[in-house]
Amino acid sequence: MTNFISTGSTYWISDEEIQILEKNATNGDKNSAFKLYQYHMFVSIDQDLEFKWLEIAAKNGHPIAQSNLADLFFTQGNKEEAKKFLRKLKKSGKKCP
Repeated sequence: MTNFISTGSTYWISDEEIQILEKNATNGDKNSAFKLYQYHMFVSIDQDLEFKWLEIAAKNGHPIAQSNLADLFFTQGNKEEAKKFLRKLKKSGKKCP
C-alpha cells in the first residue's frame, strides 16, 4: 500500500518557527519572508498573509519573489508594479529558475 503525502506538507512549519521567521523577515531577511509566503500559499491558504510576505521578500531582493510578484501584478492588470519588480530583478543580475 502506498502512502500519499500532500506536497503542501512540504511547506508546513511550526508555530514556534513562524514566530522566528516573522521576526527575521520583519528585520529584512528575504529568505524568511519567502518561506512564510510559501507557508501561507500552500498550507494556511491565507491570501492576505501570502501577499504580505511575498511583497516583503521581493522588496528585500528575493529573485523568485520578485518574479512571482511581478507575475501577480501583471495578472491583476497592474503593469507598472509588475515592471517595477522585473526591473529590480534585472538590476540584481540574478536569474529565476
